[in-house]
Amino acid sequence: MFPREPRSPSPRSTEREGGLRPCGDAASMSVGAPSASPSASASASSGDDDAAPPRVAVVTDSAAALPDSWLRAFEDAPGFALVDMPVLISGQLYTACESDTLSSLVVALAEGTPVTTSRPAPGQLRAAYRRFEEEGYDAIVSVHLSGELSGTVGAARIARQDIGIPVRIVDTASAGLGQGLGVRAALRAVASGAGIDDVAAAACETAAQAQVLIQVRSLETIRRGGRVNPTTAMVGSMFQLKPLLSMAEGKIVTVERPVSLSRAKARFMLLAGEALAHAETDRPVLCIHHVADPHGAREIGEVLMDRYRPDAELVISDLPPVLSAHVGLGTKAAVIEGPTSRPVWHGGRAAQPHP
Repeated sequence: MFPREPRSPSPRSTEREGGLRPCGDAASMSVGAPSASPSASASASSGDDDAAPPRVAVVTDSAAALPDSWLRAFEDAPGFALVDMPVLISGQLYTACESDTLSSLVVALAEGTPVTTSRPAPGQLRAAYRRFEEEGYDAIVSVHLSGELSGTVGAARIARQDIGIPVRIVDTASAGLGQGLGVRAALRAVASGAGIDDVAAAACETAAQAQVLIQVRSLETIRRGGRVNPTTAMVGSMFQLKPLLSMAEGKIVTVERPVSLSRAKARFMLLAGEALAHAETDRPVLCIHHVADPHGAREIGEVLMDRYRPDAELVISDLPPVLSAHVGLGTKAAVIEGPTSRPVWHGGRAAQPHP
């Protein structure tokens, strides 16, 4: 699911202007160039009942895998922008908005044609930030996929350097609708009148609590993109393992190593189902991502709902090309809105609340 380009400095690094920090410490994450206007957060907490709520915009990238219905609703509301992440197939550049991108990608994956991806250009992000600055917004929260897997957060840091309002960069340490749930939480916080700190915290905490479980047919595609250890991939191919993967601290981790496709499917259903059954959110989102297999994805989602959580909100969503390029055909991924007492990766740490 995860594009890797030359990475930005670690999300745990500290920079002169603040630097990115893990989601568990969103309150201390960096702010961009200082603004001549008062801080959006200060405006939200000044105690002046007559003061207008701060205008905070939300920017994200196409790795958030937002389903069409969500994207339409977000785009209909003010203060939202999505920046596309390009895919190169045999050297030809494609974007997610082009109608033939997915079909071209599926053919390329089936034929073993070289496919590469790239972070958004800083200029794309800067254009989005500049537009909101010119429209009179007080601040921007820019919500992106894991900095361990992509240079997008680095591009965002470059893009904000000459923007005259605060730009808070959120590294969700996730991708797909794990990131997308963070985007939705940020927009809901904006709608409630929250300031920049609370909007960033909402995105960060929600993404950290989301459960991500990935079933791939082979590690070969991920290995070619450098997403797993080459030795792990070699052993997996040698023994025909069908690994289940997840995200932990922004990286891909192995959950289990089933030795057959049927066993992998059974364990995928059980682990995703248990996480869903024990989700603490009312009517939690269950998203099933797929690569050109909507019917298979819907069948999985409906079975999980029937067995474990009939009140869940089922979302069927294509993996965007920038993620599909790195996991291969036949991949399915479940994203469950958290928190849950049954995380899919049992070695994972529970998400920490914001101070």
